[in-house]
Amino acid sequence: MLNSYFAFGVPIFLMILYLFFELVRIKTSIHYYIGFILLLISTFMTLFSFQVQQTLWTSNIDTYKLYGYPPEILWLPLIIGILLVILNSGRGIKRIYLFQQSRKHGHPEQK
Repeated sequence: MLNSYFAFGVPIFLMILYLFFELVRIKTSIHYYIGFILLLISTFMTLFSFQVQQTLWTSNIDTYKLYGYPPEILWLPLIIGILLVILNSGRGIKRIYLFQQSRKHGHPEQK
């Protein structure tokens, strides 16, 4: 799990996938579904990075000597994932709020 190809390869692949869907979201008009896909990708990246961190915390090995990278660098994918989850959650909450506001103003007989 702490192999550098696995510990960094999966988050890099997920970032590439995230950027692809972000470009699709910008270029098209199907923001609702793409936004949910972006939230899923960022959540998976966060949970995967946290699982790698837990593996590091429970192991008694020196990652720098065994795998060739300092353990502090494992925080980077976790922090990026958390920021993307916050960004996409904010977008989703804003979209729900705007949808509710448009329904209120679209139906004047309801209060």
